[in-house]
Amino acid sequence: MRSTTCKGSNGQYLAEYHSQAAASLAAGETEMNYGHKLTPYECRACGYWHLGVVKTKLQCMQCTDSGLFLKDLYPSRAEAQSTADHLRKQRKIQLYPYKCPHTNGWHLTKRVPGKGRQ
Repeated sequence: MRSTTCKGSNGQYLAEYHSQAAASLAAGETEMNYGHKLTPYECRACGYWHLGVVKTKLQCMQCTDSGLFLKDLYPSRAEAQSTADHLRKQRKIQLYPYKCPHTNGWHLTKRVPGKGRQ
């Protein structure tokens, strides 16, 4: 069921659950079906349960972006691609996963694979 009071950062009404168990079940189904890790939390505003994104963002201590900020590090190509797909839909940014040259992780880049620097 959708909330009539609580909205997410994208302006859409959040799904609401009447118990932690129901929210946990929905989080598990979301991870199984879409690969997105969510966690239930009890909302102070409405008293129902919503799902929030699990913050598992890692950063590579050796790679930086063009602004010299540490690059996000993804544990698998699939997770990097999932993030790239989400950003393409939400922010209209096209990103591509590539293997980190220093770790076993993956990064995202704006460069089209195989084109190199120009």
